[in-house]
Amino acid sequence: MTATLVVVIPARNEADRIADCLAALAVQDVPGLAVVVVANGCTDRTADVAWATADAAGLHLELLTVTLGTGQGVGTARRLGCARALDLYPEAAALLSTDADCVVAPDWAARNLHHLRSAAMVCGRVDPMPHELHVLDDMDHGPARMEGRYEALVMAFYRMHRPGPCGLAGDHGHAAGASLAMQAAAYRTAGEFGDLATGEDRDLVRRFKAAGLPVWHADDVRVAASCRLDGRAQDGMAAALRARALRTDYLIDDALPPSQALIAAAAQGTLGPWPLHVAPQDRLRATDLTPHIAALEAAMQHP
Repeated sequence: MTATLVVVIPARNEADRIADCLAALAVQDVPGLAVVVVANGCTDRTADVAWATADAAGLHLELLTVTLGTGQGVGTARRLGCARALDLYPEAAALLSTDADCVVAPDWAARNLHHLRSAAMVCGRVDPMPHELHVLDDMDHGPARMEGRYEALVMAFYRMHRPGPCGLAGDHGHAAGASLAMQAAAYRTAGEFGDLATGEDRDLVRRFKAAGLPVWHADDVRVAASCRLDGRAQDGMAAALRARALRTDYLIDDALPPSQALIAAAAQGTLGPWPLHVAPQDRLRATDLTPHIAALEAAMQHP
């Protein structure tokens, strides 16, 4: 097979979900789509289900079975998957990434390829699966609304003070491995996914931007992610949902810095590439946000 694009999927004990993930990829209306699944330390039937789904749907699948060591995680799995993809399909112009508990939109691959004509990387929008939202029924939505308000202010501040390739080009600020697309040549230039237990997606996005490679945060590239509270990646989406579902006072997204740090960095011209990474000791809690919202609103009114 001659591949135009290769989708890389890390998977660990995903027998219950990987069929839906692969079925959604099988109906993408693009030629030359291949898939590499990196099965890491699976003790269930992930591999069997993946092969059966791919065979039934006519999907070109490569299954890479690995057992990662201490200190390795989803970043390593994505890196190994991309390396296998480039080795098997050196002619492929694009590498795409999603997760085994996600279902991509029917036009996901086509929309990514469209944007990759002008961007080196495309960050898609990741939303929760509507039929699983009931998992969050008991969540206190007050803190979540405050976090959403602060996130919108941080992004607006960023667009004002950090235009250009390191900024926030597009409609949203998501930078998740559940929906990344890259020009293969740009991936080689910026470097591989890091051997990180979590945050490998945002780390790579920052490196693309720091290298001056155009990154687009595209609202028309959509993925639905599970709402499960027991995930695979340390500090991944499941951990974030669990914190919000079980507690009213939780650490907010580590891309959202304290207002004073953001304002000072903008004044000094040291605002780094989006998304930022806030050190653990500097992260805000949901209950901290009221004065930070007020400070950013004031800064936006009097830049």
